[in-house]
Amino acid sequence: MIRARFFSSNGHYVSFCIEGHSGYDIKGKDIVCAAVSALAQHTARSLTKYCGAIVEKKQAKLNVLLPQPSEFSDILVRELHESIEDIHSQYPQNLSVEVVINEDRHTVVRS
Repeated sequence: MIRARFFSSNGHYVSFCIEGHSGYDIKGKDIVCAAVSALAQHTARSLTKYCGAIVEKKQAKLNVLLPQPSEFSDILVRELHESIEDIHSQYPQNLSVEVVINEDRHTVVRS
Protein backbone atom coordinates (compact mmCIF):
# COMPACT_ATOMS: atom_id res chain seq x y z
CA MET A 1 0.00 0.00 0.00
CA ILE A 2 1.11 3.55 -0.74
CA ARG A 3 0.95 5.83 2.29
CA ALA A 4 0.58 9.56 1.62
CA ARG A 5 0.98 11.87 4.61
CA PHE A 6 0.56 15.63 4.53
CA PHE A 7 1.75 17.79 7.42
CA SER A 8 0.24 21.17 8.23
CA SER A 9 1.17 23.79 10.81
CA ASN A 10 -0.28 27.23 11.46
CA GLY A 11 -2.53 27.03 8.42
CA HIS A 12 0.18 26.01 5.94
CA TYR A 13 1.33 22.73 4.47
CA VAL A 14 4.89 22.30 5.75
CA SER A 15 5.78 18.90 4.28
CA PHE A 16 4.54 15.69 2.73
CA CYS A 17 5.80 12.13 2.53
CA ILE A 18 4.74 9.47 0.08
CA GLU A 19 6.06 5.94 0.47
CA GLY A 20 5.45 2.34 -0.41
CA HIS A 21 4.03 0.39 -3.33
CA SER A 22 0.35 0.07 -4.15
CA GLY A 23 0.39 -3.61 -5.02
CA TYR A 24 -2.30 -3.00 -7.64
CA ASP A 25 -0.29 -4.75 -10.37
CA ILE A 26 3.25 -5.80 -11.26
CA LYS A 27 6.02 -3.23 -11.72
CA GLY A 28 5.61 -1.45 -15.02
CA LYS A 29 1.84 -2.05 -15.12
CA ASP A 30 0.80 -0.55 -11.79
CA ILE A 31 -1.44 2.39 -12.71
CA VAL A 32 -1.94 3.46 -9.09
CA CYS A 33 1.81 3.70 -8.45
CA ALA A 34 2.35 5.48 -11.76
CA ALA A 35 -0.35 8.08 -11.09
CA VAL A 36 0.75 8.86 -7.54
CA SER A 37 4.42 8.92 -8.52
CA ALA A 38 3.88 11.30 -11.44
CA LEU A 39 1.80 13.70 -9.36
CA ALA A 40 4.20 13.66 -6.41
CA GLN A 41 7.35 14.07 -8.48
CA HIS A 42 5.86 16.91 -10.51
CA THR A 43 4.78 18.71 -7.34
CA ALA A 44 8.16 18.14 -5.67
CA ARG A 45 10.00 19.53 -8.70
CA SER A 46 7.75 22.61 -8.82
CA LEU A 47 8.12 23.21 -5.08
CA THR A 48 11.91 22.93 -5.35
CA LYS A 49 12.10 25.27 -8.34
CA TYR A 50 9.71 27.97 -7.09
CA CYS A 51 9.54 27.60 -3.29
CA GLY A 52 12.93 26.34 -2.13
CA ALA A 53 11.62 22.96 -0.98
CA ILE A 54 14.03 20.33 0.29
CA VAL A 55 13.43 16.99 -1.41
CA GLU A 56 14.71 13.62 -0.26
CA LYS A 57 14.21 10.61 -2.54
CA LYS A 58 14.84 7.04 -1.47
CA GLN A 59 13.67 3.69 -2.75
CA ALA A 60 9.86 3.91 -2.76
CA LYS A 61 9.87 7.07 -0.62
CA LEU A 62 9.63 10.80 -1.31
CA ASN A 63 9.92 13.42 1.44
CA VAL A 64 9.35 17.10 0.71
CA LEU A 65 9.96 19.81 3.32
CA LEU A 66 8.94 23.44 2.91
CA PRO A 67 11.22 25.58 5.11
CA GLN A 68 9.23 28.73 4.21
CA PRO A 69 5.66 27.79 3.32
CA SER A 70 3.72 30.33 1.29
CA GLU A 71 0.35 30.79 -0.33
CA PHE A 72 1.79 29.45 -3.58
CA SER A 73 3.30 26.34 -1.98
CA ASP A 74 -0.03 25.74 -0.23
CA ILE A 75 -1.81 25.81 -3.60
CA LEU A 76 0.60 23.27 -5.10
CA VAL A 77 0.45 20.89 -2.14
CA ARG A 78 -3.32 21.25 -1.77
CA GLU A 79 -3.76 20.29 -5.44
CA LEU A 80 -1.53 17.24 -4.90
CA HIS A 81 -3.47 16.31 -1.77
CA GLU A 82 -6.83 16.61 -3.55
CA SER A 83 -5.59 14.60 -6.55
CA ILE A 84 -4.29 11.85 -4.29
CA GLU A 85 -7.62 11.84 -2.42
CA ASP A 86 -9.34 11.33 -5.79
CA ILE A 87 -7.12 8.31 -6.52
CA HIS A 88 -7.72 7.00 -2.98
CA SER A 89 -11.48 7.14 -3.55
CA GLN A 90 -11.06 4.76 -6.51
CA TYR A 91 -8.36 2.52 -5.01
CA PRO A 92 -8.77 2.64 -1.20
CA GLN A 93 -7.13 -0.77 -0.73
CA ASN A 94 -3.97 0.44 -2.50
CA LEU A 95 -3.53 3.96 -1.13
CA SER A 96 -3.98 5.60 2.26
CA VAL A 97 -4.06 9.34 2.87
CA GLU A 98 -3.41 11.03 6.19
CA VAL A 99 -3.25 14.68 7.23
CA VAL A 100 -1.32 15.61 10.35
CA ILE A 101 -2.17 19.05 11.70
CA ASN A 102 0.05 20.58 14.36
CA GLU A 103 -1.47 23.80 15.65
CA ASP A 104 0.23 25.35 18.66
CA ARG A 105 1.65 22.03 19.90
CA HIS A 106 -1.66 20.19 19.58
CA THR A 107 -1.65 17.43 16.97
CA VAL A 108 -4.73 16.25 15.12
CA VAL A 109 -4.61 13.38 12.64
CA ARG A 110 -7.23 13.00 9.91
CA SER A 111 -7.38 9.97 7.62
